[in-house]
Amino acid sequence: MSNEEKYHVQRHADREVHERLDIEKLLDSQYVCHVGFIDPDINSPFVIPMGFARDGNRILIHGSSGSRIMMSIAKGIDLCVTVTKLNAIVVARSAFNSSMNYESVMIFGKARVLNESEKEIALERITTKLIPGLWEYGRPLTKKESAATLIVELSLDRVSAKARKGEPSDDEADISLPLWAGILPINTTIGQPITATNAIGIPVPAHIG
Repeated sequence: MSNEEKYHVQRHADREVHERLDIEKLLDSQYVCHVGFIDPDINSPFVIPMGFARDGNRILIHGSSGSRIMMSIAKGIDLCVTVTKLNAIVVARSAFNSSMNYESVMIFGKARVLNESEKEIALERITTKLIPGLWEYGRPLTKKESAATLIVELSLDRVSAKARKGEPSDDEADISLPLWAGILPINTTIGQPITATNAIGIPVPAHIG
């Protein structure tokens, strides 16, 4: 298998997503990615959930400058970063044919550590992705906090995306069975703000909602 082929969907190739806008829409709608890598110090695999933000043709990942995972990533090791959105449980007439409707992206490459002159913009992008408006509203980042934060970027040049949508795919012989089949939608929403105990009396700001 060539290097180019290994980044394409091998099983259910018809579910591969090629449209870049669909890939970007998925990345922009999610907050957590899973970073997979082989720790070079102990030669063991790890998959770590981390916050991220897409910024143009890259994703930004941040963590403590003293953390084991960030120090490993900073060494330029190969990464496989995945982002998944589960949209529904698909109930078929058999357990074998039941499935899930989902969208997923795998991003491959080596991350680059951002230098100090690049970090402020990256931190603004990450903050705005998680809590729009907080960068302008909140207390400014201190030099100590910035120094304690390591930010890396991973290019979106090598991605593989896949999605399933639609109804159950029952066997022809099963369709005549008097058994229910259908879809159980899954929706994630942000609820109403709950004020922290030590912030009682302070109005919820407009950017929070």
